[in-house]
Amino acid sequence: MSQIGDREYGFTLLEMLLVLTLLAGAGFALLVKLPNRWEQDRLSLVTTQLLEEIRDVRQASLSENDWYQVKFYTQGEHHYQIFKEGTRIEDIPLLKGIRFLGQPDNLLFNASGRGAGTTIILTNSFGERRSVVVAPVGMRIREK
Repeated sequence: MSQIGDREYGFTLLEMLLVLTLLAGAGFALLVKLPNRWEQDRLSLVTTQLLEEIRDVRQASLSENDWYQVKFYTQGEHHYQIFKEGTRIEDIPLLKGIRFLGQPDNLLFNASGRGAGTTIILTNSFGERRSVVVAPVGMRIREK
């Protein structure tokens, strides 16, 4: 700070440039890291939602003594649909930037809660991947 007599007035040019340089560096670091973090969070959110939807469908098939199906669509906007005894009851689009990797097998749950197992791989625009695994034996559903 500049000093005239026993009073201080403002900041020196060097002090102001130093503060602006530090702020610019911090801002640049945020601009580089935030989009990647947002993509990771979206991928995590979609994976958790899919995991819960599949678990809910399996539980509904057991408790209602009906069959349910989850169909995956990879053409155009990636999404999946839930059917109860052939009637569509829900259509869930994936968040922007998230898509299925490959073509997941459709899931069918019968009244005993059993169905074919599959692995559903989700990816984001940075190439990060998350998987939802539906085991054919015991129908364990987990994230990998």
